[in-house]
Amino acid sequence: MERFITIARRILLKFNLTRLLTFGYRSDIAERNILVGYLTYMLLGFGLLMIPWSNRGDNSWIDNLFTAASAISTTGLATVEVCEAYTLFGQFVILFLVQLGAIGYMTLSSYILFRLTHHATIYTGKMANASIGVPYGMKLRDLINNVVHFTAIFELVGFVMFYIIFSHMSVDMAAWKALFLAVSSFGTAGFSPFPDSLCMFDDNIAVNATVAALSYAGAMGFIVITDLTSKLKNRDYMISFTTKVILIITGIMTVGGTLILMLSPGGVEGHGFWHRLLYSFFQTMSAMTTVGFNTIDMSTLRVGPILIFSLIMFVGASPSGTGGGVKCTSVSAVWGFIVSRLGLRKEVTFLGRVIPMYRVDSALTNIFIYGMAIFAGCLVLAYSEPFKLSQILFEATSAIGTVGLSTGITHDLGVTGKLVIISLMYIGRVGVITFGSALVISTKEKRHRAKQESDLVA
Repeated sequence: MERFITIARRILLKFNLTRLLTFGYRSDIAERNILVGYLTYMLLGFGLLMIPWSNRGDNSWIDNLFTAASAISTTGLATVEVCEAYTLFGQFVILFLVQLGAIGYMTLSSYILFRLTHHATIYTGKMANASIGVPYGMKLRDLINNVVHFTAIFELVGFVMFYIIFSHMSVDMAAWKALFLAVSSFGTAGFSPFPDSLCMFDDNIAVNATVAALSYAGAMGFIVITDLTSKLKNRDYMISFTTKVILIITGIMTVGGTLILMLSPGGVEGHGFWHRLLYSFFQTMSAMTTVGFNTIDMSTLRVGPILIFSLIMFVGASPSGTGGGVKCTSVSAVWGFIVSRLGLRKEVTFLGRVIPMYRVDSALTNIFIYGMAIFAGCLVLAYSEPFKLSQILFEATSAIGTVGLSTGITHDLGVTGKLVIISLMYIGRVGVITFGSALVISTKEKRHRAKQESDLVA
């Protein structure tokens, strides 16, 4: 057995696991590898969904491609009902893509490489760092181990909770649906094993609470989970500034979004106080964590709540998590920048801490490109689809934010509209800065920048 492991290690080190995972493609530009990697697995999932074993009906090629893109990007938008259109094998393919997209294929491959070879190449490190972003002072290997281990723990706990609930309710295939929902919730994917998302559980506190707990854990990110775990183990441990920012903004958005939706006309009026509170909280949580489940009919919302949700989806989740959006840390950096400039201060601060200018530059770039991508998507959709601007804006923001909420127009999109949404979901998953860098940066510029950094270090 030891000899076999030794041989396996040598093979993996020789051929490079990351090259195998991208089917031989390799570039000196890490961002370009990430783009190709996710595109490869999207097309692989599309091919698997096209085979007869995956389909219960006669799904069109564009619907299968849409589903594969939505799964690998952990969005959850769907042009067909997943539980009705796909067989158990097809649903397994979708769940595999969701898991791969939630953890990140580079994170998973790096974890496997670490476990089998106890070694990581410089190339693998650059790829993983570009994919998930390693905070200062934290080792790449520790973060990757935490990502995989915490994912397994949370999804296992979620599976047990859902299985108990579904068994008590005599739900068919309780084990499979519990597993599917647990992975989809923690991965903030929004794919449901039920035909109406989670509307049938609109007043089920146990299901609502379990989904919310898993979604918050996945969306707030593994940096926050690692920090809070370390704090529980050691009271003297100092929680990072990033974690404090994430917790504060998450709390503000949750409370603020819940109250606004609860009090807005055209939202959830017509129900009792506690039901309005539960509905408002769950929809706000779903938009903010980008999990994309809904317990109310989103097509009944008026323009006001739609715009509120669009803003929440635009901000989205946190870095190093499974959610999308521009990230709350980007919003905090830009807010600090605006306040500092209005106050005629040179230093950019937030909560009394100085924010480095490179982080401010990154946040401004991220938000600007993100907004331009939404505008471009809305522009094409406005010309190709017969829907209201508020519905188009909501759909485009949901797609690039990898949220999965919809006002009900996804099923009725034409081929052009579906291709636009697929593109937005793909860009949202890889990240707008990663996508832009992969297209703009040349190998020559990459080497020049690396030389400048090495000269500064020297």
